[in-house]
Amino acid sequence: MVNFIIYEDNEVIRRNYIKIIHKFMGGNDLSYKIHQFSSYNTTLKSFIVNNTGSNIYILDIEVPGKSGLDLAREIRLSGDAYSQLIVVTAHKEMLENTFVNRSLVLNFVSKFDNCEENLLMAIKDAYITLTKHKAFLFKSEGELYRIPYDDIYFFEIDSELGYVNLIAKTKKFVVKKTIRSILKELNDPRFMKTHKSCIVNLYNIEKVDLNNLEIYFNNNLKTNLLSRNYKKELQERLLKG
Repeated sequence: MVNFIIYEDNEVIRRNYIKIIHKFMGGNDLSYKIHQFSSYNTTLKSFIVNNTGSNIYILDIEVPGKSGLDLAREIRLSGDAYSQLIVVTAHKEMLENTFVNRSLVLNFVSKFDNCEENLLMAIKDAYITLTKHKAFLFKSEGELYRIPYDDIYFFEIDSELGYVNLIAKTKKFVVKKTIRSILKELNDPRFMKTHKSCIVNLYNIEKVDLNNLEIYFNNNLKTNLLSRNYKKELQERLLKG
């Protein structure tokens, strides 16, 4: 799922941005959600810190309290290097600020110079960039989710429910697929089956306790689904980097 986050204090302008988003996404079958914020608040802060998935931010540079540029800095400082940032500004000098552009990796759009056309192009560029990054797609409760590979720690079978739990950096999802079919869909060298009931992301492993057959990720998150049959292969693949 693609999240569009609009940070703009003018309601009329927000409605115009929403129309532009619908116009672009109308030709795509990937589901999306639009989140609107007229000011900086705890809900927005929580969204930045906890949200996973694919995000495109449209940020007004002159929102009272915290400018769109300051918010862009906060997003990057939170560790989010993948979300696409579009800053809309009435200040022409910002359009040529290459230092800010390179440091934050964002796109500037002029508010009064063909804004609709340029914003549509910026959204298109952002969408193309997002979809270049591999992600795992699945449906749950009538919604389509797109979880970047980098955000995935591991998949494991829930013995009680019989479904597969996807453990990501900030959230757990239920996936109604088999471990075998998931591994086939991933088809990526960073993922490895370590047990008949588990697939791990090798790139996100922090350490492995080979004696107790436990695999650790960030924040002491771990799984003990490491079979002795896979222990040697896991060591070899981790050593290869």
